[in-house]
Amino acid sequence: MHLGVREALIFHVVFFIAASVTLWWIPPATLGCALLWLTIAYHIGLLGWALLRAQTEWLTLWLFLLPLSVAQLLPDWALVAITKTLVFPDHGIARLGGAVPLYLAGMWTMLLFPIVLVAQSTRHPFLIAALLGFVLFAIAEWAARPLQLWYAQNVAMVGGVALYVLVAEVLLVLATLRAYRQHRRDGIAARVFAALGVSVFYAGALFLSLLLIDPVFSGG
Repeated sequence: MHLGVREALIFHVVFFIAASVTLWWIPPATLGCALLWLTIAYHIGLLGWALLRAQTEWLTLWLFLLPLSVAQLLPDWALVAITKTLVFPDHGIARLGGAVPLYLAGMWTMLLFPIVLVAQSTRHPFLIAALLGFVLFAIAEWAARPLQLWYAQNVAMVGGVALYVLVAEVLLVLATLRAYRQHRRDGIAARVFAALGVSVFYAGALFLSLLLIDPVFSGG
């Protein structure tokens, strides 16, 4: 395994263990602030490690994922405000449209970064990305409810995980990998535009999955 990939896995495993322990044990009233600071700590830690270890690929990937992660607030907002299939508990943190907490702007990177980095290092990057995306996003969706991060409603679910979302999230992972591989060496404007295009694609995938996939499992 490439050194950069191995170090990324170590960083993310340590961070997620520390974050999970923190979220389980802090008082509920401080959850919003804790999530905000954990998100900030993740990005500072990731960048710090990348700079100290001269991991240029980390920096390139992080810069690509940053605008994508921020743009992901909009699809989530649509699920809350339009389809009514997603709920974010109010933890006292500023929310986009009164619906989506702003710390979500930095959280998508936490899964997309290791998935893309690991997939890039394999012979079958898209297959690995799809498998990792399905597993990691399923775990995240399952853990979100007991951790009081978010939860689905009014859709078919297994173990609290909305099935239609997993389909869209796997497509998001594949689109992210494709866009990154094609545009990572382009100028800033082209990379930002590509990242935003992935987010728009994801929004469409969510609505189509809700229309076509959810009725199959819900019997609707």
